[in-house]
Amino acid sequence: MFFWMMLASLMGVVMYGNLYEKTKPQENFIAPVYQAMVLSMYQQHSSAEHGYIDAMNANRIMTEAYIRSNSDGVIPLVTTTVNGVLNEVQAGNAIFPYIVSRLPSTYKPQSGTRTYLFCVAKSQNITVSCGASDVVRYIVTIRAIPPRYDGADKMTALRAISDATGQSRFVGMLQKDWQPLVANTNPAVGAITQHQPLGAAYYIMSAGVAPVNSVYVPNYVVCNFPLVDSPSGTSGVLGNMTSANGYLVALSLIGGLEHGENLTAGTPNMCNAVMFN
Repeated sequence: MFFWMMLASLMGVVMYGNLYEKTKPQENFIAPVYQAMVLSMYQQHSSAEHGYIDAMNANRIMTEAYIRSNSDGVIPLVTTTVNGVLNEVQAGNAIFPYIVSRLPSTYKPQSGTRTYLFCVAKSQNITVSCGASDVVRYIVTIRAIPPRYDGADKMTALRAISDATGQSRFVGMLQKDWQPLVANTNPAVGAITQHQPLGAAYYIMSAGVAPVNSVYVPNYVVCNFPLVDSPSGTSGVLGNMTSANGYLVALSLIGGLEHGENLTAGTPNMCNAVMFN
């Protein structure tokens, strides 16, 4: 009798364990995936930011020459190929070696993670090189959310991203707003708008932050962010898509704005992704 009681108890423990594995809360699976994705992306972004500063300090003339080499103000910093290999994209990339030296020794590149320097005109109405006056410099990193995870519990994913990045508002999911960003000068109805690209269609969605307090991404960046290393014309850029939702993004404002200054609203509907019905 004792043997059968012990056997029944053991079978109960085994069956309960199997049942728990099958009924684990969704966050047990989603959170680690998003934490790993965003940590890898953020490591590349942070290394690009520090590498940019290192390159400027080491050889400002050569670095500026590279940054000003593209007339459209879209400067490759580092991308990761489908084989997980870091790529400088453009010959003469003076910043790439400094980025690589800043990456942790344990860093494992994830394919599709792409980092560029953008120079955006304050008026947002014209395409300029980084050598033009009145430009704002941003470092931007994106990576697509794999389809099998896109649409997973969003708040669980956002909490995981927030935990992995110390609650940063500059890292999160690219999310389209319901209307273009307009300036708010009344503190009674929310945060005063400053250091923002007015007219922007997308903001960085992070856990527990309302759009009015979020960081917005310039339309020029969304419209012209290369999804391949050698885009031809407007093909292979994020702006060709009907929506840019479904991407993780990290953004750093490098310089070009005075205290409290915004980029003035540019031409609306610059590309498919930023259009509003």
